[in-house]
Amino acid sequence: MSGNNTMNYDLTGKVPLLAKFGFSMLPLAWVTQTMVVTWQMFYFTTFVKMSVMMVTLMLTVGKVVGAFATPFWGYLSDRLYRTAFGRKFGRRRAVLLLCIPLNFIFYMGLWIMGMPTWFYFLVNILYWAAWAGVTTVQYALPAEMTENTTQRAQIVGINQIAGAIGGTSLSMLNIWLFTLWGKDNWTAYFYIALLWGIVGTIALFIGFLTVQERPYDASTDVASSDSSNGEASGLKRFVGVFWNFLSAMRVKSYRVYLGMYICEQTFRAIRGTINTYFVMFVLLLDPQTVSLGTGVGFIFGMAFVAMWIWLTAKLDGMRTFRLGGYACILAFACMLGLGIFHASVSTGVRATLFVVFLILMNFGISGVVNATQFVFTLVPDVDEIVTAKRREGQYAGINSTLDVIFTALETLLIGAVLSWTGFVEGATTQPAATVDWIMILYTVVPVVLVILGNIVSRLLKMTSANHKKVLAEVTRLRNGGDMKDVDAETKKVVEELSGFKYEQCWGHNNVIDATNKA
Repeated sequence: MSGNNTMNYDLTGKVPLLAKFGFSMLPLAWVTQTMVVTWQMFYFTTFVKMSVMMVTLMLTVGKVVGAFATPFWGYLSDRLYRTAFGRKFGRRRAVLLLCIPLNFIFYMGLWIMGMPTWFYFLVNILYWAAWAGVTTVQYALPAEMTENTTQRAQIVGINQIAGAIGGTSLSMLNIWLFTLWGKDNWTAYFYIALLWGIVGTIALFIGFLTVQERPYDASTDVASSDSSNGEASGLKRFVGVFWNFLSAMRVKSYRVYLGMYICEQTFRAIRGTINTYFVMFVLLLDPQTVSLGTGVGFIFGMAFVAMWIWLTAKLDGMRTFRLGGYACILAFACMLGLGIFHASVSTGVRATLFVVFLILMNFGISGVVNATQFVFTLVPDVDEIVTAKRREGQYAGINSTLDVIFTALETLLIGAVLSWTGFVEGATTQPAATVDWIMILYTVVPVVLVILGNIVSRLLKMTSANHKKVLAEVTRLRNGGDMKDVDAETKKVVEELSGFKYEQCWGHNNVIDATNKA
C-alpha cells in the first residue's frame, strides 16, 4: 500500500465509519498490554524462577523507560512530515508502521523460556519503549482526525468502549484457555501470549490501514518551527524534546486540563487499588463480590459511555466533567455510609447495596473520563493558535509520562499508608486502624480529589462557543488573515484560553523554539 490516509476529507464534517472502526482497533490492541500487566509477574516468578524483587525492578524500569520514551515519540511523530517516509504514510501512521513489528517481537520475547536475566531486562525495556509509540499515536488521533466536536466526542467514546471490550474479552477467554491448556506449565502462557500478540498486531495493522490524519501542510510541518531558518542540529532537536515538554505547560488550557486529568486519574487509581481491600476488610464480603461488581459495572458502563458521548457533544467537556463528578461524590458518600454501618446490614443486603453503589460510581466515572479525554482533544486547537502548528503528539507524550509518574506515586503512598497502619500480609482480617484508613482511602480521598477537579475545571471557560471562536480564528489566520484584523471578542477568548497575549500568538513566541526572539 502506498500513499497515506490523509485524503481530502472535511475536518469539520463526519469522520468516515471506516476511519472510526480503524481507530477502535488501537484500544483493542491493548490486549497485549493487559496480558503483560496481568500475568508477567506471576510468569517470571513461577516459571522463569526470578525473584519478586528482580521482577518488580524489571517492571518498574520498563514502565519508567516507556514513560520517558513517549515525549520522544510525540516529538518525532509531530515532525515526521519533514521526511519522505512520513509524507508517504502519514506522520502518525508512519509511527504505527515502525512500532507494530517491534511491539510484537519484543512482546513475544518476554514469554520465551530459558533466557538469561539480562535478556528479559533488555527485551522488557525495548517492549515498553516500542509500546510508547503506539500509545502516543492513540492519544493523538482523536484531535488529529477531526475538528468537529461531536465527532471527537464519538471517537473518545469509541476509545473507552473498545478498550473495555478488549480487556474484558481477554479476561473471559483466558479462563477458557487456561481450562483447555492448563495453568501449571509455561507453554500455556506462551501460547496464550502468542494468541493475543497476533490479535493485537492484526488490530494495529487494521488501524494503520484505515485511520485518517491531517494532511501535510503548513500547520503539520512542525519541524519548520524548530529553528528560525527551518533547520536544526541533532543536538538542538534533542534539547528541543525537553524544551517542548516544559514549554507546553505555558498553554493555560493544558495546565487546567492537567489539573482535571491528574485529579481524575489519581482518584480512579486509588479506588482501583483499594477496591478489593475495601470489599474484603471493610464490608467483609467475599472476593466473588469483587468479580460480580466488576462484571455488572462493565455491562452498565457501556450504556453509560454511550449516554456521555451524546451529553458531551450537546454540552461541553467542562460541564459533563462536573456532572460526572457529582455522581461520583454521591456514590462515594453512599460507599462511606455502607462502610460505617456495614455491621447493621445483612451480608446479602450489603452485597446488593455495594453493587448498586458501584453502578452509580461507574456512571460518574465514565462521565468524568469521557469529559477529560474530550477536553484533551481541544488542547491542540488552542496550542495551534499559540504556535501555528499541530502538535497532538507532543501532548500525548506528556500525558503518558505524567500518568506513569502519578500512578507510581499513588501506589507508593498507598503502600506507605497501609504499612504505617499495621497492614498484615496474607491475613483474613486487619487491625482496626488499617480498616479505617482503607475506608478513608476508598471514599474520602476520592471525594476530595473530585471536588478539587471540579474547582479546577471552573478556571477555564472552554465552552463550545469559545472553542468555535478559536477554530474560526485559526482558519482565518491559516488562510492568510492579518492578526491586526482580529475582533475584540475573539481576542479576549484567545487570550483567556491560551494564557498568552494575542500579539504573542501564532508563532510569535518561543514555545517550540527556545531561541526564537519573537
